[in-house]
This record gives sequence, C-alpha cells and structure tokens, in this order.
Amino acid sequence: MKIFLTGASGFIGHALLLALVRQGHEITAGCRHPERLLGLSAQVKPLSIDFAAMHSPEQWLAHLHGIEVIINCVGIIAESPSQRFAQVHSHAPIALFTAGVQAGVAKIIQISALGADGQAQSAYHLSKRAADEALRHLPVVGLVLQPSLVYGDRAQSMALLQALAALPVHLLPDGGKQLLQPIHVDDVAAAVCQCLNPAVNASATLHLVGPTPISYAVLLQGLRQRLGKPAALAWAVPLRYLSTAASLGKFFGEPILSKDSIAMLSRGNRADATDITALLGRPPIGIAQQLWQKPASQVERWHTQLYLIKPLLRVVIALVWLWSGITSLWFYPHSLSYELLAATGVTGNAAPLLLYGLAFLDMVLGVATLCRYRPVALMTGQLMMVAFYTVVVSVALPEFWFHPFGPLLKNLPFLMTLSIYQQLEGEGA
Repeated sequence: MKIFLTGASGFIGHALLLALVRQGHEITAGCRHPERLLGLSAQVKPLSIDFAAMHSPEQWLAHLHGIEVIINCVGIIAESPSQRFAQVHSHAPIALFTAGVQAGVAKIIQISALGADGQAQSAYHLSKRAADEALRHLPVVGLVLQPSLVYGDRAQSMALLQALAALPVHLLPDGGKQLLQPIHVDDVAAAVCQCLNPAVNASATLHLVGPTPISYAVLLQGLRQRLGKPAALAWAVPLRYLSTAASLGKFFGEPILSKDSIAMLSRGNRADATDITALLGRPPIGIAQQLWQKPASQVERWHTQLYLIKPLLRVVIALVWLWSGITSLWFYPHSLSYELLAATGVTGNAAPLLLYGLAFLDMVLGVATLCRYRPVALMTGQLMMVAFYTVVVSVALPEFWFHPFGPLLKNLPFLMTLSIYQQLEGEGA
C-alpha cells in the first residue's frame, strides 16, 4: 500500500513509520527533519515539509500522486513563535485532507487527542478538534484516532512526568485524583496499522487508551519507584495556585507547563478501552506491564535528574553575566578596573570605552540567556569570550592563578557549565 505519512520524525510518527516498513508498505515520510529518520529502506521516500507553511490543498497535491492512504501524525505539545496550534493542528491538516480527496485518496487517518471533543477548552484540544471535524465532513473514509497520554522512548510529556516524579515532594493539583489512561506508543502504532485493513471501511472516531485508568498521584509514585527512589511526600495544592505557577513554564524553558496543561490535567484523560481492544483483537498492554516491571536504565535516571537542572543552569549562567555587568558599572571601583585594564595594555580614552562596553555586553548576554535567544550559538559565543578573557588575563596578570579567591580558576567550572548547557540545548534542536 502507498502511504503518505506526516510527522514521520516525531515520537508517534517514527514508531508508526517503523511499523509500516515491517508490514511492507511504501511510505512517503514527510517531516521537517528527514535526516533524523532511522531505519530507512527502499520502501521509504523522505520528504522535507514545513507543516506550518502548508496551508493550501495545491501545496499538497504534488506529493499525493498514487497515494492510497494519508496518515497525519503531526502534533506539537506547546506553541513557539514559528509553530502555532492553529497552523499545525488545523490549517495544514485541513488543506492536506482536502487535497487527499481531490487526489482520490481512499482513506485518511488523523492522529488527534483524547479530549478534542465538544467539551474542549484548551487551545491544543480546540485546534485538534477543528481538523477532526473537517475530516468528518469530507467524502472519504476518515478515521479520527484519539490517544490518551502516549508513553514510550522519546515521549516528551513522559520525560517531564518522570522529572516531576523524581522530586522529593509531589505537588498534586487538588490532591492528584485526576484519572489518566496512558497508552504505549507501540499499541498506538499497532492500532493505526489495523486501520489500514480493507475491512475498516467506514469513518469513525476511536479512543486509544490503556486498559485501566490511573490517578495522577499514583502515576507519579509509580514512576518514582521505577527510578529506584523511596516514596515522595505528597502535598495537595489548590488548582488555581498550580495554574498560576505553571504559567512560568515558558520562562524556564518548559512550554509543556502551562495553564492549559493544568486545565487539561484537571479534566482527566480517560475513556472506555472497547475501541482499541476491538481494533487490536486484544486488550492494550497496561503501564504496569510496560514500565513498572522494568527498572529505569542509568541513562533514564541521568536524563530525569538533568531535566529540571537544565533551566536552573540557564538562570545561573544569566545571573553570572548580569551581575558581572552590574558590578562593573556600579559597585566595583572604576579606578581599580582601570588599573587592571592598564595591565593588559588598555589605557587612556580606550579604558572607559572598554569598561562600559564590556559591562553592557555582559548584561546583554545575561538577558539573551534568560530569553533563550539562539541558545546553542549563544553558548558558543560565551565559551569563546570566557576562554579569551582567561588567556588575556593569564598573560597579563598570571598572579591571578594564585589568588586565594581563584578569579581565573573559577573560569574552568564556568566553562564546563557553559559547555554542558550548550549540549543540553543542542539535544532539543
């Protein structure tokens, strides 16, 4: 079967791509980063597509020649300046579905989300619902699959939950009684593959969930136990307080933490498992079998600890630059600064220009770090600057290596901090 798959490099999309290859299908794998696709074979045709820019059916038609089935797996958990929910979840999929009908595609499968229904309130769910509704009204076999929380390797939302689980105190919205029904990504892929069966020939909306619901509080404790940690203290927090705190998520580089996320959690995320049981011909595999019986690997434990350290590193790095600039301008005596500059060969009118210029540059670097402006390139620049400062001062004032406060020696751990944060940011690029 010839299949057009979007979001092929994403978490769900890539798991599905591998499953489709195993079944012998021919796949046009559309995504923003085809170079990230693994397990490529002659069956897979990589295609570079920016979903946020594909808003008309005409843009899609050229890619749909001979395609029998469209599977849309594109989804974002949080918005960014270049990717908005309306663009990625609504406008582009609707244009793709319309083009599919025009191209004579027999079946369209839309990976939506549980909660994208008549009670939807979050921007995430509403944008998914818009594409779902559009597909339901087209003259084609349209299958809307609505998974609950999907977990497995590379799952971004589960990575956050594991990081929260690792904390010694669990802040539970209204006691953490909200019910979730997580489903493993392999079961999602298996369900989509079953939908390709010619016997599935009528439009439908199907819920993809795990076998039984689990409360948010129990989920966190289970994840914590899997990490090999003792039970955490549980602290019930009124929903309104956590909602306000979550609004700071973007500032800390964690856009998944938002008021919408807390609202979606408070609503719960569960459904009857009848749909997926009938589709798979078996019950979905529960999280107890998939996770609780398998201890976390060393890599998972490292990642869990670093997950929440990463935003703290950014704040600390920014503070170093900001405080350096502020101290140079207002607290440290300028006469002493000029003496240090003179030792490096900077005197006369150049001295105040360099003093004020470098102080201003330090504060700019601090603000840019807080705002996560091109973080990988920014860290590269900072590494070069600190290394350059270290070399210049080492040559002009080598006695600073033997100063009891270690003004030069402390550059070494700061260089390592910059390097570690650069690598962490690069992982998300």
